[in-house]
Amino acid sequence: MNENRQRTNDNKENERADRMGTHVYSSKDNRSMHKSLNGEFILYQMLLEQISNKKQELTFNKNSLVEYFQPDDKNDKKIMKEFDKEYKSEKAIYWYTRETCIYKILNKALRTQCIDDIIPFGSFIRDMNKQLDDEHKLFIKQKQTPIIQVYRGQLISKDEVIRLKSTQKELISMNSFLSTSTNRKKALEFATSKPPPNDELTSMLLEIDVNINYLSKPYADIKRLSAIPEEEEVLFTVSSIFRIENISYDDKINLWMAKLTLCSLDDPDIKNFLSSLKQELKGQNEFVSLGNYFIHMLKYDLAQEHFQKILDQNLVKEDIELAHTYYGLAQANCSIYGKQSNYVNALQCFGKALSTNKNNDNLSKIYSASSDVHFKMTNYHMALENLEKSLEHQTKTDYAIIANTYINMGKIYIAINEFEKASQIFDKAIEYQLKELPNTHPDVSYTYNAIGLMFLDKNDHEKALEYIEKALHLQLESLPNNHPDFADTYRNFANIYMKKENLDRAVFYYEKVLENQLKTLLWNYPSVVDTYRSIGNIHSKKQNHDEALIYFHKILDSQLEKTQLDDTSISDTYQNLGNLLLEKNNLDEALQFYLKILNNELKTKLYEDFSLIHIYKTIAEIYYKKRILDQSLIYYNRLLDCYFRKEPLDQSTINEIYTSVGKVYLKKRHFDQTLLFYQKQNNNQLLHDKSINKIKLIDNIFFEKRHLEQSYHYFKNYLREQLKTHSEKDPILIDTYYILANISFEKENFDRALKYFLLSLNNELERKAIYDSSLQNIYKAIATIYFEKENYNESLIYFNKLIDCQLQNKSVKLSSINDTYTMIGKIYLKKNHFHLHADDNKKLRENKFNKNLSMTRSKTTTKSYTNNFRLEKHHLVKIILH
Repeated sequence: MNENRQRTNDNKENERADRMGTHVYSSKDNRSMHKSLNGEFILYQMLLEQISNKKQELTFNKNSLVEYFQPDDKNDKKIMKEFDKEYKSEKAIYWYTRETCIYKILNKALRTQCIDDIIPFGSFIRDMNKQLDDEHKLFIKQKQTPIIQVYRGQLISKDEVIRLKSTQKELISMNSFLSTSTNRKKALEFATSKPPPNDELTSMLLEIDVNINYLSKPYADIKRLSAIPEEEEVLFTVSSIFRIENISYDDKINLWMAKLTLCSLDDPDIKNFLSSLKQELKGQNEFVSLGNYFIHMLKYDLAQEHFQKILDQNLVKEDIELAHTYYGLAQANCSIYGKQSNYVNALQCFGKALSTNKNNDNLSKIYSASSDVHFKMTNYHMALENLEKSLEHQTKTDYAIIANTYINMGKIYIAINEFEKASQIFDKAIEYQLKELPNTHPDVSYTYNAIGLMFLDKNDHEKALEYIEKALHLQLESLPNNHPDFADTYRNFANIYMKKENLDRAVFYYEKVLENQLKTLLWNYPSVVDTYRSIGNIHSKKQNHDEALIYFHKILDSQLEKTQLDDTSISDTYQNLGNLLLEKNNLDEALQFYLKILNNELKTKLYEDFSLIHIYKTIAEIYYKKRILDQSLIYYNRLLDCYFRKEPLDQSTINEIYTSVGKVYLKKRHFDQTLLFYQKQNNNQLLHDKSINKIKLIDNIFFEKRHLEQSYHYFKNYLREQLKTHSEKDPILIDTYYILANISFEKENFDRALKYFLLSLNNELERKAIYDSSLQNIYKAIATIYFEKENYNESLIYFNKLIDCQLQNKSVKLSSINDTYTMIGKIYLKKNHFHLHADDNKKLRENKFNKNLSMTRSKTTTKSYTNNFRLEKHHLVKIILH
């Protein structure tokens, strides 16, 4: 787990409006051989079973909550320290009902299924259940009537309302503890007292009927144990199961109403569910099954850690369990890093399991799992061989399993481009399916979908469409409209149209995928997020940037619900958003996303990692467009370091980057400010600031100066090459002179900077008038250097030329003119003109001017002296008036 979690920060600034996390169990879904609709329901119950099992208690790698969550908020830190020090099991409900971060973090973790934040609360959840169970026994003894009603005002996402409406009469499980009130008026007031915080949410009143004679999961009136005893609160344990009786909208009070009934454990659907759960866990080690849950939930980081812990702590002994552990670890590692090393270990353990198992059913499963490993390792012939062996050990009348094996064999034949053989195998799959199923059964649609995808791989789009349409026709006749199999079929349609480059039809079907998913899945479920991504990518291709942004923001919101702000898995989403904003020319927001990407990537990479080149280049270009030149220079230099360490050296790309560096120096306008960002930070105030990382600052200053020196040598060599084919006054050299002058200026080598600025100016004056507005920068640079060298006479000459350029250019800002006059005034002060007064007569002024100006006569002709004399008189009058 990440060592620096800081999850409690979200409870303040980034706290999201509460959503009602639920899972639905559909009795109709049992007709399919796939888990599909009920998979989430079953698997979440598996997790809670594991947490409730004290004998196999899950542990986390910290000694306390405050150490684990590392809150920034002082009050949260204080509360967690109090909890760590004073918590006792008999105070569980008291702590839960206190308005603290404990309640917020636990409920959010349960509601969003954030497994890594649920695990630290394992013992707390067990204590809560124990107290609720004890109170429940007292509660039902005290009640006079068999039926009670409780209520809850609840914020809920609009997507979830659609999902609940489509699953009326089905079972629903609450992901977290459910607080309710016996006071309907209070619950109604809560639901209607203020509008939802955003357009994605709406309000709902839950009305729950409870038959106290039913055997069910515990619930109780908790006022005796609550931190707020005056609340009329009935608390239901986590994962309590209800039946959705009705979902309706009350137009009079503008509120959604949900009528639920608490289910008895004797309910036929509950028994069916418990049977499914038992079957799911049959023959599996509980630790291994939980790891498989993480894989199913696409929580590969947690799966990797969990399976590794099983191995490190020797939590499994049997070869078959060890094999499944290695297989799970292989799946996790492959998804995170692309590693396949653990697949080898998995195969070795499956081999051991084969030698110790004689049971045909087990042998069939081992061969099937081994085939899956080989398929993922692209050992297609071995995958096929293992499936054939699996087939040999299957019960001859288990037609559904045999059919599924043939479907997997067909997929292997597709992978090795034996399409004819694949077609024959799929025909066999249908043959076995129809041995015990009618030809309208939805399982047959899986085979049609597989055949359709085979034709898609062959680029036979029309045949692919034909079979996918057959699959859809079967599903429409045999499945409820909220069944997730529709999502798979619609996705296949979308993929076909993507290959046909028909983006409009593709996005139409992806939207149907999303519509179907949101009937049964949470808005942030991984497969829903994948659909957001597909739709966003299509809108991006169609240049519908605003639409694309909507979907990529949904992806980001879903990731922020389940991960930390700096989680590296979010980088791709940041990049997609950044690119879209660049397309819209929204530089400020695009820059923020790219800086977030870089910050995320640098958590695990060095500055010189070559995978960062696109990020550096984009950030540098954005800063350049925003004319924040010092930052642009930093990222171009970072980009150069990546290429300097690449072998073989890519000189052509390095030249391109230096061209961009040169453009930064050509843009420099303010010669009283350095382009060295880190050098600017290196002042006494910052050096005495304890929050500044001094070592890092010194490293960055060295980095900046190193690149300054490298840039100087690069452009000096470039100039040398240019001079081999061009004269010194060739206009092609102007930019190179100017770049070298600016670099020398940054290095504080003013003599060398002056040399290159004068060379650049002389070249310009071969083609331009002396007061051409384009010469302003170079006049300013030369004047500034002479000022730094205390050569005030020469400085004055160039500042005077600068002011004349500025006054002739109507687009120059008044502030720039004022700055130039200020510099001229400083020069006169330096030259002892501070005795002048506005009421001095003209003769006195001329005498003083003449005396001072006589000092400027040096290596000039009488004509140039006279011109400069008149020019200075002219400008001095102007500056006095100014």
